Amino acid sequence: MRLPALRLPGLSFDWARGLVSRTTVMYVAFTAVLFVVFLVLTFPHELLVRRALSAVNRGPVTVDFKTVSLSFRGYDVAGIRVGTEDGPAYLECSHLWIRPSLASLLRGNPYDFVLSADLYDGEASGELSLGSSLVGALQWRGLDLSRYRLLTAMLDDGRLSGKVSGQFAFETRRDNVAVGQGSGEFAIDGAALASAKIRGAPVPDVRVRQAKGKFSVGGGHVSVQDVQTTGDLNLQGAGQITFKDPIGDSALNLRATITTGLETPDTIKALVAIIPRAPGAKPDAPLTVTGTLANPRVR
Repeated sequence: MRLPALRLPGLSFDWARGLVSRTTVMYVAFTAVLFVVFLVLTFPHELLVRRALSAVNRGPVTVDFKTVSLSFRGYDVAGIRVGTEDGPAYLECSHLWIRPSLASLLRGNPYDFVLSADLYDGEASGELSLGSSLVGALQWRGLDLSRYRLLTAMLDDGRLSGKVSGQFAFETRRDNVAVGQGSGEFAIDGAALASAKIRGAPVPDVRVRQAKGKFSVGGGHVSVQDVQTTGDLNLQGAGQITFKDPIGDSALNLRATITTGLETPDTIKALVAIIPRAPGAKPDAPLTVTGTLANPRVR
């Protein structure tokens, strides 16, 4: 028995050509671009950064900022302040830009970042790696001492000037920043104190052509090594500063040699001459500085 043959109608896909036309592709691309742009503009950047800082702000010293926005240089975090609520800031930064490292992205690592900042009329740059620990390196140059409120707050009157440069490398745990450690170098050019008063007492004018040294940070203290100054005072020193809150109560344990030169003003020479020394000690005998930042004691 022979069954009748069935002929199926031919299928045409001509209707699909309209879906992949140039106009359709451009429309889809335009819609996708608009979606990404509006997603970026409406994304809660500030909330994201504040949530990240909540893991750091667990003590008397906190990190705060004013605004967060997206720019061609990366995330722009403006008005950064590090310090206690009722005292001068330990660090202030007008703008901090953060962006992923392109070289690390090409290697499949999205957790390396490049930093740049404007602060104290100078600039800084560096790198930061977010792994099981925080590892970073910073360099700064041209920072103006007269803009550093932690120092100028100690003056009743007068002018402080000088330019600071240096570098700092550090490593710390993500869940406990206080246990971190780091080391670096600094240089101060053209430092000067003029017409100053501290606690109502006048301070002689002093100028330092250059000051430089090395330092390390860890365990709540700063150790300084190979500190040298040239100018009205020639100083060589080393020692340790243990931080406390307020900053004026930080403990000092320093050892220094202070000498004067031909260009040293007579007032500075007179002050150096009355520094208490052991009987028969030479003028360049080392001195010990103890006490606190607010009330140092020299012997």
